[in-house]
Amino acid sequence: MITNEQAAKMFEGDVIEALPTDMKRIVIPAFGFAGATDQKRQEWGADGPFMEDVKGMVFKNPKDDADQVLKQKDGVLLCYDAPGRKEKIESYLAQNPNALSDSIHLKHFIKYLTTEVVNEGGKADLWDSDTAFAAGLTGAPAKEDIKPGKIFSGVKKKEMVQAVKVPQGTVFEGAEGQPQTADKGGAYIIKDSKGIRLIQADAFAKAYQITKMPQQANSKVYE
Repeated sequence: MITNEQAAKMFEGDVIEALPTDMKRIVIPAFGFAGATDQKRQEWGADGPFMEDVKGMVFKNPKDDADQVLKQKDGVLLCYDAPGRKEKIESYLAQNPNALSDSIHLKHFIKYLTTEVVNEGGKADLWDSDTAFAAGLTGAPAKEDIKPGKIFSGVKKKEMVQAVKVPQGTVFEGAEGQPQTADKGGAYIIKDSKGIRLIQADAFAKAYQITKMPQQANSKVYE
């Protein structure tokens, strides 16, 4: 397994550089729910990763088999946009007004998302973040205007990221402190101001445009 510490050292050499595309992320604010339990969730600070004690709910992202921790205080669910996705989510919430009220209803909602909404083309890709990240997306409302169930979409700001590609089956310690596994086609471990995380190769191709390739292919080191 590649640890977060080992991953950080991978970026000391000549690596891939990329910029976010105009791919939209759908944001589902889902904080304030009942039934949260004590969890540990990894965050990134000036000195690197640290574990934060939070109240939240654990769910699994099928795409990389990693546990996510939806925070009770300010948690949001994220997925990439695609035709009809936002409408399906809004329809479910309209038909199930208690979907975000507690952890039991949330689990049913997340199951619906991963089986009926975001599973096109393979394993579903659904992950967590918080209102601070969501408010930083281009096109997002102000942080104070983000409310549970008030869905919106936004584009990630054009911050350059560094990336290293790893082959299928590679296990990375993960941005949540939970292992992530590179799926079919491999994955990219990327680094930006928010820290280091793994993105599957197909999602990376949609979400980022490579602007610079390393002169010496790092893929030979990690594949």
